[in-house]
Amino acid sequence: MIATAPLLISNSFPPGPPEQRYLYIIPDTDLGVVFVPLGLIPHRDETAVRKVVSDAIHDSIAYRINAKMPGHGYKEQEGGFLLSVLHSAGRSELTWGMWTIVLTGINGYVQAYPGYDFQFTIRRYEPADIAGSVIGAGFAKTR
Repeated sequence: MIATAPLLISNSFPPGPPEQRYLYIIPDTDLGVVFVPLGLIPHRDETAVRKVVSDAIHDSIAYRINAKMPGHGYKEQEGGFLLSVLHSAGRSELTWGMWTIVLTGINGYVQAYPGYDFQFTIRRYEPADIAGSVIGAGFAKTR
């Protein structure tokens, strides 16, 4: 049996190193992001990280809010830092509007925990669905 770390749930980022599994509930939305750190990367270029997230936000707002993300997902890279996401098949599909909202959470994570690469799962919560459904997954890491 594989043990998993407990899931910390919040709508803010606690101080200190990131939790092993952290569900960030995006305020005023039906979306959450489960972050799992991949490790601290010494001397990571945080300027490149901020540029990747900023470019991703600018790219995503160019689409209609309800336009579905393409099957190949989305990637943005600057220097040695890569952000990638794919949508997951299910009851709900990841749209560009949702991705824009998720990027605000990703931006909060990289500001709260500089130097940490991570993977993430995007969940959508509908009324009476406390588990939520996975609508996307990806990573942000130094290559």
